[in-house]
Amino acid sequence: MTTSPVLTDISAFLNRPKIEIAGFCAAAYALYYATTAIYLVFFHPLSKFPGPKTWAASRIPWARHVVKGDLWEVLSKLHEQYGPVVRIGPDEITTISPTAWKDIYVSNPVLPKDPNSQTPPLNGAHSLFTAAGDTHKRIRNTLVNGFSDKALREQAPIIEDYAVQLVSRLQREAAKSTDGAVDIQKFYGYATFDMVTDLSLGESFHGLEGDNEHSWILGFFFHAKFGTIRNCLSRFSPLDILLGLILLSVTRKNRLKNWATVTEKIDRRLAKGDTSGVRSDFLTPVIGKLDEGGVKGITRKELTTNGLAFVIADCQLTTVALSASTYLLLRDPAKMKQLVEELRGAFQSDDQITVQSTQGLVYLEAVINESLRLHHPTPISLPRLLPPAGRVIDGDFIPGNSVVGINLQNIQNSPSLWHEPRVFHPERFLAASDPRYNAVFEKDVKAAFVPFSTGPRNCLGWKVFMAQARVILAKVLWNFEVEMVGAQEDWLEQKAYLVFEPKPLPVRLEKYRGGK
Repeated sequence: MTTSPVLTDISAFLNRPKIEIAGFCAAAYALYYATTAIYLVFFHPLSKFPGPKTWAASRIPWARHVVKGDLWEVLSKLHEQYGPVVRIGPDEITTISPTAWKDIYVSNPVLPKDPNSQTPPLNGAHSLFTAAGDTHKRIRNTLVNGFSDKALREQAPIIEDYAVQLVSRLQREAAKSTDGAVDIQKFYGYATFDMVTDLSLGESFHGLEGDNEHSWILGFFFHAKFGTIRNCLSRFSPLDILLGLILLSVTRKNRLKNWATVTEKIDRRLAKGDTSGVRSDFLTPVIGKLDEGGVKGITRKELTTNGLAFVIADCQLTTVALSASTYLLLRDPAKMKQLVEELRGAFQSDDQITVQSTQGLVYLEAVINESLRLHHPTPISLPRLLPPAGRVIDGDFIPGNSVVGINLQNIQNSPSLWHEPRVFHPERFLAASDPRYNAVFEKDVKAAFVPFSTGPRNCLGWKVFMAQARVILAKVLWNFEVEMVGAQEDWLEQKAYLVFEPKPLPVRLEKYRGGK
């Protein structure tokens, strides 16, 4: 029987020394990679968009900065170099065009989230952050009443009670300190964590009581950091399988602890049933609407997933925002004076400071908005996946199966959209008729400021966040004279993994003697 020439060639090749075979394979791979890179950089449908060639050729530069935690900072520099639309991956572009908000996040059909940006839930049940299509609509419709204006009015006593506890805890901590210095970031964290766990799970972690200390906030940040890196690895199949298993094994104990604790607390809250008239929380409208079939209402597993998601999101975002507001005010005494005068002019006693009473304080609102603009707690892109047919985004046709998104930090800090974008100017958010407003801020493109996203997937809890931020900041600055400890010039230079990494903010507190 005659041997096939092809088989003969293969046999001869395999009989060569292993070093030659390895060299051939390496050369073949290098050729494949080089050919692919040339195609991606010069001939891919996204090649018409500007950006660094190395980022267009490979996901490695993007992933490197995700792992380093400085992607937001690098993207800012890329936008300044290349313009409003930048290609940041073989299949991804980012834009800071304000008119793109509608095209990406509002226009029908609604674009799905990029699947590579999602962390699969460990219990197999989706949250509002990962659910898609009808599942997302069903879950949101079930939970939305817990975040209405009416619900917020009923939840206000919980928010106000923990703000009072925060002031008491800060007074105790300042009294214990030899120089009055306190890490206010840590206690902002305890306050927001107690608030959101009480609202989301039916009971708090009692971080503000007595001299209690805990590391739950860092544990939940660790959960968010794990998700960010895990999503990054998903781009590198099949290497992601091996690296993912290693990461999962390292983080399993912490993640299981988070899930077990949240599940236990939600089970206890559900056992209490309908508490209407006694107390209101995010779960109040859900009672009686559990549906294990997932047709109407929400399943118990989905409720647990969302409870954990709410806790992670709220405690970290609100803590970062409050810390940033305090830092920025302390760096600018004139702005601090403006806000303190507004607060102490509006309230004669601490108990007058409530969710309702702080709503009309225009400078307080401006300070919070400017803090969000300058240092958004989640300096991330919001990536969406285009359909195979592609879509026109802000006048440009983007080819199908591409990923496109707006980075919250970048669009709010762009010199092309804001007057002195890296300078703290709360006045830019005042009405033009306000005597403190300056006409130079007419240059600002306010349409770029969408801190809670937009469309059917916007932040469900933004009103709760604003209520927390207003009451906490108002109570702290009404009750204390606050002074920065040290220069802390680089405090805003923080790593970010979904959210900015918690960073101590030592301040000196002295009780305001004019209060009652």
